[in-house]
Amino acid sequence: MRFAVYENLDYPLNVFDKNRQLIGGLQKDFADQLAKKLSAHVTYTGYSRRRIENVVIQGDADLMCYSSPAWFDLPKEVSWTIATFPQVERVVVLSDKLLLENFPQQLEGKRLAVQLGYHYPQITSQFNEGKIKRVDLTDVPSMFRMLQLDGADAMISSDSEIEGYFKNFPGKRAAFKSSRTAFSVVQTQCALSHKSLWKIEQLNNAIQSMQDNGDIDKIMRRYGLSGR
Repeated sequence: MRFAVYENLDYPLNVFDKNRQLIGGLQKDFADQLAKKLSAHVTYTGYSRRRIENVVIQGDADLMCYSSPAWFDLPKEVSWTIATFPQVERVVVLSDKLLLENFPQQLEGKRLAVQLGYHYPQITSQFNEGKIKRVDLTDVPSMFRMLQLDGADAMISSDSEIEGYFKNFPGKRAAFKSSRTAFSVVQTQCALSHKSLWKIEQLNNAIQSMQDNGDIDKIMRRYGLSGR
């Protein structure tokens, strides 16, 4: 099984060695367990966000995971498994500020740091009407810095990106707090190439077994991630 991963996503989704070879992380733990269920040998190759979809569509990789039809440019050009891991987004503020839990009401009138090029359908109208000021940044560390510099009142990021930032900057954890309420939850899936010899039914049966016996919950807890 040839598994494609995003080469620019690090802990907790991917852990690379100094040669950028995948040696751990949520995706590898998941794929290793999936391959074990299927009695398959698995190999990993990293691709840029720009290339990875086409790699799967063209059949140069069998599978990519932690994705969604909503994120794909051509979602019908691949087969989609049942849900695997939820991607949970939260609203982050400085630790001495009021925790924001009611969306979008508590975001109105705020400067909100978000990722450049990302879509936030829950609050698109508030952005367009100027009720929420969008502060676009290119990466998650810049979003955290913007909060500390008072260039934004809050930021939106996923649990995995938040945990990745605190893994790299453990001393910063106490400076921020995240909403208990999820801003959004996307049930991610795996995209299987139509050109793969693997069948979607095989994958779904294996993933369902991993869901039923708690393997997926165990992997999420290993990396400090929550399903809610």
